[in-house]
Amino acid sequence: MIVDRNRTAARRRPDTLFVGSVEKGFAVLHAFRTGQRELGLRDLSLSQISQISGLDKSASQRFTNTLVELGYLEKDQRTRRYRPALGLIGFYYTYMISNPLAEIAMPRLIEASQAHGTTVNLCEPVGTDIIYTIRVPHQKAFFRATIPGRRMPAFCTAPGLVILANRTEEEAETILASSDFEPMTEWTITDPKAVRKRIEKARREGYCISVQQSLTHEISTAAPVLDSEGRAFAAVQVPVYMPEWTTGMVEEKIVPFVIETARAISGSYFIES
Repeated sequence: MIVDRNRTAARRRPDTLFVGSVEKGFAVLHAFRTGQRELGLRDLSLSQISQISGLDKSASQRFTNTLVELGYLEKDQRTRRYRPALGLIGFYYTYMISNPLAEIAMPRLIEASQAHGTTVNLCEPVGTDIIYTIRVPHQKAFFRATIPGRRMPAFCTAPGLVILANRTEEEAETILASSDFEPMTEWTITDPKAVRKRIEKARREGYCISVQQSLTHEISTAAPVLDSEGRAFAAVQVPVYMPEWTTGMVEEKIVPFVIETARAISGSYFIES
């Protein structure tokens, strides 16, 4: 049975302020991300929502119906399947409009994208993952590569590794200890010792290049966005694709402007925050 991994461990730690019914509602919403990522399904039946969320069918029906009424899900009356509704977009808008980093980073990412003719992304850490919060796509980018909100494991992505490289050893080890180390491509490095060596390399060099680790044919480059104490809280990432690009070309043409853009965001954030 597929159960959504985004469901938190909070239930294992008794907390009188923790509302379990709210968690169950979000478990239903998270089921759609899991369904898309692991099953390739855009619409889910009630039984699939129940299976993925781990809720019984009665609870799934109640929470799903409530979310339809609130405008966060919609139901196809013909297929009786459910899909995310427009109401969910408001959460992204609310987050972004309240995020000073996004306001500072956006113009610099757009400038870098236009100057170098490539996709430029901003990624932030979430648990053992990184999430693409801002994406400035190149005109030839794949549709999925243009949409903010995608989550990827930190251990096998350039932005994830460069963020781990600029955290304390204790923080990095805690994240690695909780990571699944499941391969995303046939080239994904999953040996924890090898991953730690990649983190050490990123720490020495100040950037990370990742080749086909999370997506076939992709060469991903990232540099850290640092706070005043040198701790990474985000990363600038640029993806390019083989065979048009080689690692040598990336080191020559992509690495310098990724580092420059990340430093510009770091400096501006430190001044304005």
